[in-house]
Amino acid sequence: MRGTRADPCRPWPRPQLALLPLLVLLFHRTRPQGSPGTLPPSSPGSPGTLQCYGVGPLGDLNCSWETLRDLGAPSTLHLQSQKYHSNRTWTVAVPIGQSWVTIPREQFTTSDELLVWGAEAGQPLWPPIFVNLETRMKPEAPRLDPDVDFSEDDPLEATVQWSPPAWPPHKVLVCQFYYRRCEEMSWTLLEPELKSIPLTPVDIQDLELATGYEVSGRCRMEKEEDLWGEWSTILSFQTLPSAPKDVWISGNLCGTQGGQKSLLLWKAPGHCMQVSYRVWFQVKGQKLIPEETPCCSYSIPTQAEWAAVSAINATSWEPLTNLSLVCLGPGSAPHGVVVSNIAGSTELLVTWQQGSGEPQEHVVDWARDEDRLEDLNWVRLPPGNLSALLPGNFKEGVPYRITVTAVSPGGLYPAPSVWRFREELAPLAGPVLWRLQDAPPGTPTIAWGEVPRHQLRGHLTHYTLCAQSGTRPSFCMNVSGSTQQITLPNLPWGPCELWMTASTIAGQGPPGPSLRLHLPGAPTCGTRYCPTGSGRRSPILPTAILASSTWRRCPRPSPPGTCPSWKWKT
Repeated sequence: MRGTRADPCRPWPRPQLALLPLLVLLFHRTRPQGSPGTLPPSSPGSPGTLQCYGVGPLGDLNCSWETLRDLGAPSTLHLQSQKYHSNRTWTVAVPIGQSWVTIPREQFTTSDELLVWGAEAGQPLWPPIFVNLETRMKPEAPRLDPDVDFSEDDPLEATVQWSPPAWPPHKVLVCQFYYRRCEEMSWTLLEPELKSIPLTPVDIQDLELATGYEVSGRCRMEKEEDLWGEWSTILSFQTLPSAPKDVWISGNLCGTQGGQKSLLLWKAPGHCMQVSYRVWFQVKGQKLIPEETPCCSYSIPTQAEWAAVSAINATSWEPLTNLSLVCLGPGSAPHGVVVSNIAGSTELLVTWQQGSGEPQEHVVDWARDEDRLEDLNWVRLPPGNLSALLPGNFKEGVPYRITVTAVSPGGLYPAPSVWRFREELAPLAGPVLWRLQDAPPGTPTIAWGEVPRHQLRGHLTHYTLCAQSGTRPSFCMNVSGSTQQITLPNLPWGPCELWMTASTIAGQGPPGPSLRLHLPGAPTCGTRYCPTGSGRRSPILPTAILASSTWRRCPRPSPPGTCPSWKWKT
């Protein structure tokens, strides 16, 4: 490294070299060689405490060392000529607390050979090191040309032009280059290492289309295998765009998912790259003008028969990715779709039976209830594969819509979608009740809406309808989950409050909003008598109010199965 230029050198007596071999044994150490996710260190150096090398752009000598606790830090650094001035030794003062010095180029002779050591109070701290100024140089970083060339056929290759370091000039350097794909931590060494004379470009092979890459290089003197120079600035480049390989549809193209619109979806190839695409459709035998769009969806026009997607500025050998949008008859669609939980896993297993056709592949797609059309997930499978393990973290109590579709060159055969929960939970809300027109007059008819799937959190087993009149205890009855309205011919006259809960196999949910009624007529039932359907007063029994209905006292809300005997007309 560069640093403060040292004080002018002054002669210093030769050390007692007889002690140096012993010091070599005492101070043998190694340096770390880097860590995962980073480029190797630019100058690991040779084993030992002290290292010196020439640095650009002037050729100064940079010396640095590790401080050993038991010996302390040097106060002086000594350099002894071994080639041109064998009886000459220089002394360089070391600033307090500093572990390096830079000695100006004019203080020594070019191509000399030196012995260098550190001392404190006149005593050597380390064994001396031998420094050949002709070869012991740490080169500057090479320069990478930002204009990258790519091959015109498959497999894809990139060629990067580069220039050797400006310092040291006119030397044969050995350079190595590393590359990595964007978002990756580890670097890959390109083989073989390259020399600066003759200069050849960097070739990177087997690259992926539509992907970002990074490359960096460093150099060393040909005879100095342990002294690498600085890393070049990282060069980032992107390979040519590519048409998406995986195109699918989301929505109601074949009428299996309600009244939704449909989107053409595709998975972006490559990594860390923004690509624009061109989308084609054919409607009633006519090709529509292609539209440009960003990644990775486009609305499908009504009555579209097929779609194709390509990348703008893609390679010449890349074909369009197309998909037939024709919905074929249900006879060839997959059937018997079963979705199962995997013990100890958050994944789901989907199995099915093949239809009568001969598809070229099956596609299984899935989405959570209330997800956007763009949030669809899907996997493709070969025709002989009749099961798929859906990856991902499927959550408890969350409804997932799963669809299996057979794909052929002529069109699509979707099976009816199924809803599945990895694990069912009790509902979060109850149904909302409302009153329909009385039929006949004075006989209320009650209806209710379905609890939304994301609040139901399981498959509905049954409803529980509860009623309370005045200050008397509430009474409840179970209602089939396939029913959404009920007629109540024998409610008592006067004010009445109704509410309903929903249940799954995991338990009963909270009650929905109450519905308050007031039936005109005679007063509300007393403690001893109430009207009957015949107009005669009848004594109230502990478990019955009306002859045509059976009631049971139930808590609010009532546990599942506690009121199976309340039989109103439905």
